[in-house]
Amino acid sequence: MKYMTRREAQRHQRSAVVLQAFFALLVSLSFAPHTSAETFEQVSALRALEKRIKRVVADCKPAFVFIKGDQGTGYSSGSGFCISPDGYVLTNDHVIAGARSVVAYMTGGRYFKTVVVGRDPGGDVALLKLEGKGKFPFLKLGDSQAVRPGQRVLALGDPFLTGSENVFVPGAPANFEPAVSMGIVSAVHRYSETYNDAIQVDLAVNRGNSGGPLITLDGKVVGINGKIETRFALGINTGVGYAVPSNQISRFMKHLEVAEGGAVLHGKIEGLEVGERADEKAGLPVVRVRQGSPAAASGFKAGDLLERLGGLPVRTRSRYMGILGTYPAGDTVAAEVLREGEKLTLKAVLVAGGKAHLGLIPRAIESDVAGVGVGSVVRSSPAQRAGIKEGDIVTMFDGQPIASTTELKRVMNQRRPGDTVVLKLSRAGEALELKVTLGGK
Repeated sequence: MKYMTRREAQRHQRSAVVLQAFFALLVSLSFAPHTSAETFEQVSALRALEKRIKRVVADCKPAFVFIKGDQGTGYSSGSGFCISPDGYVLTNDHVIAGARSVVAYMTGGRYFKTVVVGRDPGGDVALLKLEGKGKFPFLKLGDSQAVRPGQRVLALGDPFLTGSENVFVPGAPANFEPAVSMGIVSAVHRYSETYNDAIQVDLAVNRGNSGGPLITLDGKVVGINGKIETRFALGINTGVGYAVPSNQISRFMKHLEVAEGGAVLHGKIEGLEVGERADEKAGLPVVRVRQGSPAAASGFKAGDLLERLGGLPVRTRSRYMGILGTYPAGDTVAAEVLREGEKLTLKAVLVAGGKAHLGLIPRAIESDVAGVGVGSVVRSSPAQRAGIKEGDIVTMFDGQPIASTTELKRVMNQRRPGDTVVLKLSRAGEALELKVTLGGK
């Protein structure tokens, strides 16, 4: 959530309250009053549930983090939570994307500068590190594969900035207290762009909740809340929210931890084309396997029926894409296929999808130095992270001389996301050499 002023937050909050009151009135008019006395057992069960919820909230609140990103022309705000005693924090990538710097406040108001350790734009996840000493309260990631529709879940967040008041008001006392909402899991394995295997929930998730934890009643984090469906042009809760599942996050952690502030990439089985299933009991037909591709090297053949991927059944192409979307490039995933009546298990090595992305806008130059000028650098791009600046001149790309934008485009087309290349530059007459890990797009 970006660039929301206090007045905008209050206006959205009032809209949410009005809608909630309206729906509450509808419910009250739809049902006759309950006249029978509740039994002692029912009251005891409700009290036990309430006690458990209070205990989970009390245990989880200290690990909650309020996140503020300096965007230059304003601030982005969102939620996050510690996942280790040494101060690693998870949040949504869209909360911190493009920020010049990111700071964090713990529940209660402790302030910390942060370092962006790694980003997963394709999965909307970012890993930060608090710059501070001592042990931090933290939450453990649970097993999102065990989550079922109808299961009760909790969310901690900072909706409409209600929990982080007066942060940027000089002299005013700041308030840092996350809000709690409760609901149920509506569905699992929802597929859409970026949210490939999302947990759908009906609990209240609004602007500012992005990056906060989705918590089970045993205190385990099973997802990161980050996306809502909106209606009537109102960016408020409609009862349909989505969370990035914890198992997906866990697979990416080892890559995020060593990303050095860069982006990690999602994997795909390159060279494999699948169709829709023709039979309810069958898997997905393998339509084509490109010769010499990673898919061919993994043993796939046209005519195979793909039944399971990563141990999970595959019944639709969207489910196939959803499962793949939870794995980073470089990982290996087990694929169970049926070939001429025989079941086989293949090991597919996932490669980065998409085109290689550098993140600089070239321009023609008039100079004694042969090369391509850098007209501008895209914020948070591989070029910016490597230290390339506007006005630089790219003279060589991984050992190949670059004299025109056409040559730069040609050598970029020969590269894949995740490749590390060496660029030679000229900056104000000084020769530089920088390593750049290419992103994907």
